[in-house]
Amino acid sequence: MNEAVMSTEGTAFHAASAFSPRRRTMALVAVALAFVMDLLDTTIVNVAIPSIGSTIGAGSAALEWIVAGYAIAFAVLLIVGGRLGDSHGYRRMFLIGIALFTVTSLACGFAPTAIALQIARLLQGASAALMVPQVMALVQVMYPPDQRYKVYTVFGFLGGFSAALGPIVGGLLIDANWFDLGWRLTFLINLPIGVFSLIAGAMLLPRGRGVNAVPIDLGGALLSILVSFAILVPLIEGPARGWPPALVLLLATAVPVAWGTGHYLRWRDAVHRDALLSPALLKRRKVALGLLCTLCINPVVPGYLLVMTFVMQTGFGLSASQMAYASAPIALGAMVGLTLLGPLLYRRLGVRVLMVGVVVTASSLCVTAVSVHDGHLLHWVLLLGQFGMGLGMGLSGPQLSNATLHDVPMSDAGVAAGLLSALQQIAGAVGVALAGLAFFHSADGGNDTARHYAAAYLQTLPLFLGLLGAGFFISERLAGTTSK
Repeated sequence: MNEAVMSTEGTAFHAASAFSPRRRTMALVAVALAFVMDLLDTTIVNVAIPSIGSTIGAGSAALEWIVAGYAIAFAVLLIVGGRLGDSHGYRRMFLIGIALFTVTSLACGFAPTAIALQIARLLQGASAALMVPQVMALVQVMYPPDQRYKVYTVFGFLGGFSAALGPIVGGLLIDANWFDLGWRLTFLINLPIGVFSLIAGAMLLPRGRGVNAVPIDLGGALLSILVSFAILVPLIEGPARGWPPALVLLLATAVPVAWGTGHYLRWRDAVHRDALLSPALLKRRKVALGLLCTLCINPVVPGYLLVMTFVMQTGFGLSASQMAYASAPIALGAMVGLTLLGPLLYRRLGVRVLMVGVVVTASSLCVTAVSVHDGHLLHWVLLLGQFGMGLGMGLSGPQLSNATLHDVPMSDAGVAAGLLSALQQIAGAVGVALAGLAFFHSADGGNDTARHYAAAYLQTLPLFLGLLGAGFFISERLAGTTSK
């Protein structure tokens, strides 16, 4: 394998090379459970927000931070978490991360006040940032490049399934109200999953350090946190708070801080050879194109879901349960793309399946626009468009991850996985911010009617199509650099 350029003796990579297929599969289950737990926790809490507000007296600002605090802590620490795995061992950091995630879930479940829950959620997000990068890094450690697409497909399926399942599980747990715990069960459900994954991970995951076991670059870690914080906090908080000057200024500082971070990393790599993020990694054509493609494609679905929520519920008056039924085809389409059509097309087209997924997503956006045109909801057309959105996600998601990380050296497996995950988080926040800005600007000044909100969606559509057009252009070049 061309990844093992330097000696792998005593590393997790060396240990995993002796694994049987059965051992690899069992180890994969251990990390997949942690992956699912993180995704469930991201979506399940949204259902619990009204109950949390009424039982512990949390105001709107506190409720915002209960949701956003997790996402911010998770995203800003992902790159650091990935490099810690490279430096100190993926198994070790995974076990520490999942142990802390389980403990902080317990703290969330029994938080007596709103401020206690906010702090616990921040710590929970930080724990997830230690855990999640090791998942993708361990996939790279345990599986050769020609087998990773199947594994990424599995994770894509689990991601779509978990995102769809989260609100359902949350609603059932709150309604069940076992032991009079109510919303607290949405956090406490993590305990048995976390304990099982912790035990299984300790028994099954490959021991040993990463290939690049160097001390953590504290200066690079601090700068990466500052850059991520300066981008994410304004994008998450800005739309809800009407973009106050302080948040605009914070977002503006991201540019000079990012510029300074780039110079620092180049200096650190030249002098000490232990930069948190090696500039050589970003010079790899597949990595650079994959990250750029992520910034174009990943904002579309979160932005679309935000806009369609207002169109369907505020514009057309759908209830929460009706909205759930209307969104179900997205999960179904994703599963079809991930498990059936995606693998079939991959055997014929290779990485170019990514381009097919982008085209399907763009076409589906146009179909959903037809379904709400002129303020009349065409239900079957909407369901077809929603199915197509999920199908596009299922076709493009695994391929983009696979192509981006395809030839990353094992010395940078963790930090590359953390960087990709962080960029996915940033892209999602960008999508919500841009879509909200375009949609509410178009919706401003009219009555809250179906026709008015449908027209606002049509005004937002060029933004989505423009992003996908850029993504298609980049994915074409990415596919040209990546063999089947």
